[in-house]
Amino acid sequence: MKKEINSNNEKLVNKVFEILTKFKENPKKFENIFTELFEKDFEVQLNNISKLKSGLLKGLIISVKALFDVKGYHTRGGTQFLETDISLNDAKCISNIRKAGGLLLGYTNMTELAYSGLGINPHYGTPENPFYPGSVPGGSTSGGAVSVALDLSDIAIGTDTGGSTRIPAAFTGITGLKPTQDSISRDGVLTLSSSLDSVGLMARNVELCKLGYHAMRKKINAKQEKLQNKNPKLIIPSNFGFEDIDNDIKVAFDLAKKKITKSGYEVIEMNVPVLDLYKKVPIWQFASVECATEYFYLYDQKKHLIDPNVLRRIERANEVMAVEYNLLQKIRIDLIEEFNKFLKNNFLIMPTVTIKPPSVKKCKDSEFYDKANLISLRNTTLANYMNSCSISIPYFENKRPIGIMLNAATNEDDYLLRISSEIEKVLQK
Repeated sequence: MKKEINSNNEKLVNKVFEILTKFKENPKKFENIFTELFEKDFEVQLNNISKLKSGLLKGLIISVKALFDVKGYHTRGGTQFLETDISLNDAKCISNIRKAGGLLLGYTNMTELAYSGLGINPHYGTPENPFYPGSVPGGSTSGGAVSVALDLSDIAIGTDTGGSTRIPAAFTGITGLKPTQDSISRDGVLTLSSSLDSVGLMARNVELCKLGYHAMRKKINAKQEKLQNKNPKLIIPSNFGFEDIDNDIKVAFDLAKKKITKSGYEVIEMNVPVLDLYKKVPIWQFASVECATEYFYLYDQKKHLIDPNVLRRIERANEVMAVEYNLLQKIRIDLIEEFNKFLKNNFLIMPTVTIKPPSVKKCKDSEFYDKANLISLRNTTLANYMNSCSISIPYFENKRPIGIMLNAATNEDDYLLRISSEIEKVLQK
């Protein structure tokens, strides 16, 4: 293969060749990470990349969650019941990645329809957590997170409906970004919740997340271009974010907080009134109703092909009245406005997830699964509901990672990335 490719980017060619060699030598190690490699297209991709004079992602390898359209491949979304045609075009954001010089490596494994924060998939297997053997990698972008953690890809493209990039990032010791919802196009991406879905991404550090975000995003507006010069406050909510917290997570978070405070940031703990209102919202109704609507004719006929843990969530839509759902939408508009008014140029800071990755074996019990899933999603879902931008930055204590999450106001993505880059350096000291 190396001899056949006419490319001036020898480093990238060698890296792709090394990855393919790893797969062939030890297929079991990687079998649950990817559902399909784009191997038949590597030669064309590499030659096209070599012709680019510049590009934000030139020389970088990109893994793609299996619910984005990639030209020439089936978009299955971690399912067995979807009978999709071969995609004739790339999803808009995937097209932008190609234009920026990124090489698409393959489809990564995921929770079916992206409907869980744990990352378990009974159809294609569950990727092994590299830090917690036998435990979940986090979801729903499970394979993407592990592909970055094992250095198989530089950036993993995923979606984030309630934490699906940030939870697996926290569980696997990498960085996960959930941008403001409409900053990146969702055209050509399978839907879980039209209200809450965002295109997100994961990488080893904030800088790579920034490059991926800038390559994929739509034309920036004036507010996004404006640099925020004020020194932000980092607000720890006293009334949210620390329920059901493992002692190890609490200890690590407190140590991270001390480092951040010593570096000069103002870290304050206070009651955030809008979060008391948020906690009363039955947020599960969004995904349940909208997923049931999106796939109604298919899933209703093929229930036996769906992960029971996912089907159980879809069918809860039957409990929701039309009036309830419409009121939910109205309340959300008001709370987003109140949240942004409160936060201004400041950030919320809290643990990304308050528990360590649960074991795959324990998750076979549906009651345990539901509880672990709820706790895993609790902190991250806030940013999706408030249409804010959010990032999980890894912090290691005793060689085990936790996620430190920063939430910013709507459309403050560049500001979030700038401050996160500074926080990342503090946490690495």
